[in-house]
Amino acid sequence: MTEAERAWSGLLDTLRAAARTITDKTGAQTPLEQAEGFRYLTRLLGAGLDMHLENADPTRPRFTRMLSPTRKFLGDNPDTLYEWVPLDGRLRYRVRGERGSEIYLAFCVYERGDDGATAIGANLSDADLQIEADGGFELVLAAERPAAAKNWLVLTARSHAMIARQYFRDGVGGAARLEIEAVPVAPAPTPLEGVELSRRLATVGRFVRETAALSAALSVFSALNPVSEENHEALRVVGGEVRGERPSARELAASIDPRIVAGHLPTPDIQYAGAWWALGPDEAVVLEGTPPVCRYWSVQIFNRWLESPDYRYQRVALNDSKIALEEDGSFRVVLAARDPGARNWLDTAGHASGQIVVRALLAKEPLRMKFRRVALDDLA
Repeated sequence: MTEAERAWSGLLDTLRAAARTITDKTGAQTPLEQAEGFRYLTRLLGAGLDMHLENADPTRPRFTRMLSPTRKFLGDNPDTLYEWVPLDGRLRYRVRGERGSEIYLAFCVYERGDDGATAIGANLSDADLQIEADGGFELVLAAERPAAAKNWLVLTARSHAMIARQYFRDGVGGAARLEIEAVPVAPAPTPLEGVELSRRLATVGRFVRETAALSAALSVFSALNPVSEENHEALRVVGGEVRGERPSARELAASIDPRIVAGHLPTPDIQYAGAWWALGPDEAVVLEGTPPVCRYWSVQIFNRWLESPDYRYQRVALNDSKIALEEDGSFRVVLAARDPGARNWLDTAGHASGQIVVRALLAKEPLRMKFRRVALDDLA
């Protein structure tokens, strides 16, 4: 058997192992979740092939779009553009860019530990990015800061990837233009042969298997503390750490392996608060709170695999520009299978359970809000 044959066979074996995440007792709980789970694996495979096979060379880096309306994982958002780039911490890189109509732009470097776990490395957002009057900028990634560099992100021997994030309020459009190159520029590559193909396909397989397992694990933990009829404090994720206010939430937060959260590639600029919901056709979740002081915030639902339902056709996400406030400045969002006449209604999109998540960008204080489950007929 050739090296290429062994690589292909190994990928198929890993995909079969990933499928057990869907069918195990901690995986899909309904036929719908199982169908979505297998579709989820195809989405991960598509992303993995782009990120870890075709555009995986850190000596010739390229920004690769991770998510789209039909490719979702790790808590996608209809208002964001995520672009992945591989790195080698021993090298030096130059990013050239030009701002577009995005309301936020940031670059976050990720590191890999000895155990293979992912951790947040350096991060730089437009709040600190030095930008020219015409919207152009240059960013250097290196172990040491060059004397003339206006913008710099430190790389270490553990640095292995970076994500560029852009946020919008009215759908992804008018994005910043970004280019990256290694310094010095590498020559043209040689053909991809068996050994390197084997390494890259193994990475693709691990990405599919580990990402599926991480998403399933986070849903399992979240489902241990579901929204009830009483006011429910959300679990919060701040800077890659899970935190909770109520005793049960604190116990749950303490039980979550931090590698699970870090594996979902968080950024220190974003806070999350969320809860697990399970509803009958005549029930609703009411989310109430005070709008956070921040650059952007939104409310969104996800299935067990941390994918949003199809937001092109269903009302499953609302950002701060679309959420109507109460007279006292608070907000109230209602999640239900049918529109109860609420000003801020989210559709369960045919799901009986899932996660509801609030996301706040560059928030000035911790997110504080409450969830409760109510009968639709009792909604005021």
